Amino acid sequence: MIQLRELQNTISHANASGSGSYHASDARTSGALWDLIQLVGERARRNTVLLMDRDNSEVFYSKVSDIEEVFHCLERQLEYVISIDMPILVQFQSSCELSDACVTLFRAAIEYRSEHHLWYPPPEGLIPWYSKNFVWSGLWTLASFMVQLLNETNRLDDSARVDFYSNLEVLSEVLLESYSTAITAKIERKEEHRILLEEYWNRRDVLLDSLYQQVKSFVQSKLQDSAVENEEQNKDTLMKLSSKLLSIAKRHEGYQTMWSICCDLNNSELLQSLMQESMGPRGGFSCFVFKQLYESKQFSKLIRLGEEFQAELATFLKQHPDLLWLHEVFLHQFSSASETLHALSLSKDDASISTIDDTESSSSGRQLTLANRKHFLNLAKISAMAGRKDAYELKMKRIEADLNILQLQEEILRQTPDNEEKQSIEEKLLPPIDLIELCLKIQTRDLSLRAFDLFSWTSASFLRSNTNLLEECWRNAANQDDWEKLYQMSITEGWSDETTVDVLKETILFQASSKCYGPVAENLDVKFEQVLPLSQESTEHSVEAVLRQHKDFPDAGKLMVMAIMHGSFSVGPTGTDYEDDYPME
Repeated sequence: MIQLRELQNTISHANASGSGSYHASDARTSGALWDLIQLVGERARRNTVLLMDRDNSEVFYSKVSDIEEVFHCLERQLEYVISIDMPILVQFQSSCELSDACVTLFRAAIEYRSEHHLWYPPPEGLIPWYSKNFVWSGLWTLASFMVQLLNETNRLDDSARVDFYSNLEVLSEVLLESYSTAITAKIERKEEHRILLEEYWNRRDVLLDSLYQQVKSFVQSKLQDSAVENEEQNKDTLMKLSSKLLSIAKRHEGYQTMWSICCDLNNSELLQSLMQESMGPRGGFSCFVFKQLYESKQFSKLIRLGEEFQAELATFLKQHPDLLWLHEVFLHQFSSASETLHALSLSKDDASISTIDDTESSSSGRQLTLANRKHFLNLAKISAMAGRKDAYELKMKRIEADLNILQLQEEILRQTPDNEEKQSIEEKLLPPIDLIELCLKIQTRDLSLRAFDLFSWTSASFLRSNTNLLEECWRNAANQDDWEKLYQMSITEGWSDETTVDVLKETILFQASSKCYGPVAENLDVKFEQVLPLSQESTEHSVEAVLRQHKDFPDAGKLMVMAIMHGSFSVGPTGTDYEDDYPME
């Protein structure tokens, strides 16, 4: 109260001499602070009969009025203290007077508490009066009014503009500090604080953005006044004028303002320094910077920051595997990079990758094509070989199998007639079950055989859960040859056993049996024999049982069974070696 009275006396003397006004003709003898004191004193005087004959200011300074009434009046009656009908310059002066008064009250309370801290209980969980709801509500009412006046600062001279900006800057700092203390106390008491926190964030962003726009306006004015354009001088001016604002933004996690200042200064050292200093619980300023660079597609700058912020960038890029593998390679985490690339290559079609090229500003996200996926799988192979961790050979086989599946999908699409269905699936990653069904639908000898490859390149769970589809593949394989004709030829021509085997080698049943059950048959997790045996001797479900349902089995059944049995002893069809079909690109 003493400091407030001293401030009021200073303002009164200034107004009386005419030096306290932005324009002499608008000078008033009272001032906005005096009017506010009168409102608060009048309210207290009317509520107390014994004070009816006292002066309003006397009532106020006798401490009969609670200090909180100052902020109540700011919130509810500011339009009576600063009327929109007043000259605009008087509104500026009045706003600055009230801002000075609020800052004086706030700082006096904090200083007094610091000097006499032994008189007070521990601060944990307590909300001081200057962080109560009525305080920040009053402060926000005044601050938001001053933000509205910012657009009118072109009517002021340079010194008055800087004075008004400084008042709003300090008032904003006090308001944000009031919010911060209240939120901290609520967290310590484990009370709900989400609504208050969001209000604090929103008002912080409004204030800091308005202040920074005014700083840029100052710099622009100085640039216009200067005859020679000097970029370094402009940066120095911007840095000088924004230093206090930058400090406030750091204190209250105003990351957008911090980012804007660093970008306008084009100062990477300042940016990295702020990233080191502001390591908040949600990733801090570094996470905000990563997000800005990612969204603006400045990927090379983003990756380069990983040299200094290795753990932070790795955490951020977990949501962006299209770049995570690059960072993992930089960290020499080759096995992790292989896993990331492998998962990326098999991601769903709605996942997009980032285009990294020299024209970063024009690049855009695009869907993964089959060529992209093969590219990532080949990179995954290289990374797995570089890592060479335990069981990396199995990892290589899994990658090879997925490469083969992609290659087969391209082959299936080449044999698919051009229609709307082909256009809709041309660049999609089709699951193995869809590819198998396409092989059955197209009905060519080659794809009928390749359908079995898809089973051998998938997991044991896929094989066991799709035995009905596997049986359908065997039915389709049997349909690829005219078994009734072969049977008649064997009778007519009197085939020897050797001739019979040579003829059967050309059938799809023989080749499928060799591929799935032969000595060189390859499977990732489980053998075909464990899921669908060839012979019907040990189980009802077998390849032989499937063939017994074929229309030609009554006559040609012996040839069919001979084809699958001899095929299981064969090392594979002549000239067919699917392992070497797809070299590393």
